[in-house]
Amino acid sequence: MKLGSIGQVEDGGVPDFRKVSVWRIPVEAITTDGRLVIAIRVWGESLRFSDNAAKFAPHSQLLGDYVALKRELRASKLPALFIAFVLFLFSLFSFYLYRRAHALRNYFWFGVVTLSTSVFTFVFHDWRELFGWSVQFSERLLFLSFTALVLGGQRLLWSLLVEPFPKWLTVYHLVTLGASVVFVLQPSLSVLLGVRDVFWLVFSLSVPAVATLLWQKLRAGVGEAKVVVVAVVLFLLLGWHDMVRELFAYQSTWAVLYPYGFLMLAATMAILIANRFGAQVEVLEAAVAVKLAELEDINSKLRSLSERDSLTQLDNRRGLEDKARSLLSRPVDVNKPVVVALLDIDHFKLLNDQHGHQVGDQVLAEFAERLRAFCRSHDLVGRWGGEEFMLILEGLDRQAARARVQELHTMIGSRPFYCEGEAAQTFYVDVTATVGVAYYRSDDTFDSVISRADRALYRGKEQGRNQVVYID
Repeated sequence: MKLGSIGQVEDGGVPDFRKVSVWRIPVEAITTDGRLVIAIRVWGESLRFSDNAAKFAPHSQLLGDYVALKRELRASKLPALFIAFVLFLFSLFSFYLYRRAHALRNYFWFGVVTLSTSVFTFVFHDWRELFGWSVQFSERLLFLSFTALVLGGQRLLWSLLVEPFPKWLTVYHLVTLGASVVFVLQPSLSVLLGVRDVFWLVFSLSVPAVATLLWQKLRAGVGEAKVVVVAVVLFLLLGWHDMVRELFAYQSTWAVLYPYGFLMLAATMAILIANRFGAQVEVLEAAVAVKLAELEDINSKLRSLSERDSLTQLDNRRGLEDKARSLLSRPVDVNKPVVVALLDIDHFKLLNDQHGHQVGDQVLAEFAERLRAFCRSHDLVGRWGGEEFMLILEGLDRQAARARVQELHTMIGSRPFYCEGEAAQTFYVDVTATVGVAYYRSDDTFDSVISRADRALYRGKEQGRNQVVYID
């Protein structure tokens, strides 16, 4: 019968795990259907059963049907398998979050810790048989996963407590990890197991740094440090229970507890990371709120620029049309209809040709300023296009509206426009305007009333300009 791949140990010799020993099983130990009825679990400092059998406590020797004993042993290790699976899912989710946002470095180290813990738990409880892994491969994987667990746990701790990782500890990690890989890849498993205790001593060198960090954070009143200390103490107590149970082989009503300690540590770290993530989310939300306010301000300015004429600082056609449509959507007061007036500067092209576009722009700006000064606060006024302007009056009856438009027309031509030409020459030009006026009716739309005001304007131009023309 082949017993795993563990070699037999000679007196005073060193175990060679590359051998496969064959042990002869007495006929009395085999049932008629070929099953082994005796299974003995052996452990101790020496692997020689003959020297150590008398030292074992009664419960360490499992006697009975081999298949039933193996099934019972597997059932007792199902919680460890479940914990390993949960930790593996934790690691996948953590790496996924880190991949989505590399700024969340906590999640990367949490993924390293949970993945290495999952592998360590899986292999340590002999579930390797599910994949047919050899003892050599399993021991190497066990050693490497524990190394990653220790080093990754320290990086996670510094990351959680928002402290820069010490340079000397970074060098220590690189050297330790490099040495671990070298010993894992070398062919002799006996050498690896021989240096394993040395590595435990090497790992202990970083304990003062961890303790110092936690002590500083505890004195500073950092709540996360308190949670970490409590979790670590509970984990050590569970590990101490299992160590005493194993070394002294006492009967305990509790099963092996350290896997639950690993799960507790992982859950604690997950909660801390979630809290840290929540704090980061609050910071991000505040930053986003500031950016949104800035964007809203920029959008408001862009909207204003898109709806305002840069030369005259009046609403342009788009801005004026939006406001006019909103105004005309209200119920119509028959006695005080909305008045739409289109104003066109007379002979503006000739003025541009004689004095240049610079003077033309000055005339447009001054014309707009006179319109702005004339209008009431609730009147709408804007540049409709080129030398055309629009004025919309409300709250006036027909007679008052006529008087108001006539007053505007008179005011425009009442005094000349001051202009500055080339070479700082100053002069005045006489400016008049033709005005077309339409009253908004109940069956009107914005386009229809504008069309009628436009017809009135062109009628005034045909009749000689510098006049006000009304159309019903």
